[in-house]
Amino acid sequence: MIRNFEELQNSWESSKKEITSSDDSLNNLYASIKKKEKENFFFYYGTISILTITLIVISLFFYYVAPVKELLSKIGASLMIIGLLFRILVEVISIYKAKQINSLDKTLQQTENSIVFHQFRKTIHQVVAPVIIVLYTLGFYMITPEFSRYISFWNLVFIDVSYIIMGSILFVLIRRGVKKEMKIIEEIIALKNEIIQ
Repeated sequence: MIRNFEELQNSWESSKKEITSSDDSLNNLYASIKKKEKENFFFYYGTISILTITLIVISLFFYYVAPVKELLSKIGASLMIIGLLFRILVEVISIYKAKQINSLDKTLQQTENSIVFHQFRKTIHQVVAPVIIVLYTLGFYMITPEFSRYISFWNLVFIDVSYIIMGSILFVLIRRGVKKEMKIIEEIIALKNEIIQ
């Protein structure tokens, strides 16, 4: 009888330790998910800040410094500004969608939502962003004919070549940030899957 009681007590203590370590493990997973989500929100807000500053600078430039007069140039300036506005809107929608995913409740459903969000962000980076970049670039070069009247040929060439160089550098930096964001989202999904299993 005493032996049975000792076995029961040992079993109870062992179960208690497993539950405690399981709780600690879950808490660590939740903390890791929260940290990764925070990193992505920092990326989204940073992107919005950079795009907004760019939008303000370009708008002020076309309004005060070089107001374009020709229809082709106006279309070009509009493509640039509308492209930036649309990209800012996409980032705001991304933040809204990301906040809808509550990692601490209904983990299975949230994992599915994270996968859907991951696909949404992939579509933005693989389809929407390249289209915006192409339209922005078209807009930039549509303004060139009008600018050629006011700027010397070599300054115009310098501006056009600088656009390509800066665009290439920005592309590499943005691509690096996008890869990091996609990796973090994949890690969040993996962590949530770990909780489910």
